[in-house]
Amino acid sequence: MSGASGKTDNGSRRVHLVNLFRWRSAAALAACLLTLALALWAIGYSFVSGTLKEVREMFRWFTIDSNVITALAAALLIPFAVQGVGRKRLTYPKWMLLIHYSGTLCLMLTMAMTCGVISWADPRGAFGGANLFLHVVCPALIAVSFFMAEANHTLDRKDTLIALIPVAAYAALYGINVFVTKAWADHYRMDEMLPVYVSAPLVLAAAYCIGWLIRVLYNRLHAARERKLKQVWEGSPDPVTVRIEIYSLGVHAGMHQEKDSVSVLLEEVSRRFDIKTETLARAYVKGAIDGMRERERSAGRRRARG
Repeated sequence: MSGASGKTDNGSRRVHLVNLFRWRSAAALAACLLTLALALWAIGYSFVSGTLKEVREMFRWFTIDSNVITALAAALLIPFAVQGVGRKRLTYPKWMLLIHYSGTLCLMLTMAMTCGVISWADPRGAFGGANLFLHVVCPALIAVSFFMAEANHTLDRKDTLIALIPVAAYAALYGINVFVTKAWADHYRMDEMLPVYVSAPLVLAAAYCIGWLIRVLYNRLHAARERKLKQVWEGSPDPVTVRIEIYSLGVHAGMHQEKDSVSVLLEEVSRRFDIKTETLARAYVKGAIDGMRERERSAGRRRARG
């Protein structure tokens, strides 16, 4: 492959990467909006359709509590997702990642228990009415948003334990109110098929395993994205070539009226090659302006020929 064709190939790969970032941001935004809307609707429907006594007892159910956490995570993520669509890459801080992680873990535990246990004993209770959204649809949507978003951080065992705090807190509250004070009914039948000292540790172990699986998948996706980002810049080892490549991406953006299409990559490129972000931004903006001018000249030539 010649140098020119190699440069063109690298440029097209970078443009493809930008489009991939943009698609992931849009998918995460749609998933967050749907998660928030459906979770609130399903919770509201449960409130409206229940008796006053059932409404007062609604938050005794882990399903409701986990969907509240998930709705909170989706609501917090939406502004970042909107920004991510504009910047063509969705990123957010570590503290939000942990809330998002915890909400995803809680709802995936809900879905696993529903499909694996509750559905066998009570299919209608598992999937009837609003429960289909609370038990299946919302967990799937929050998982989509979680794996599409990026926080530029990896998850470790400590993060999994932090994400498990709502599960542990609910388990303690449930245990006290059901088996100590007898204030609640054992609506999850923890002491029916197995003794509670067996079933409770099994559920907590299942929650940890789900959290571990989510963590492993997230970290692998994060590593794969980092490798992809590095691969497309392998042919640009020196600062001058990097600035030329950034300028070329700006030209592409200007010609296609996507003036901010690769701006989010500047931070990663700056960190990788130790070049000031401002320097890369100037090269990119100049390229975008030149690209827009070339687009206008091309349009003028087409009109002249027509």
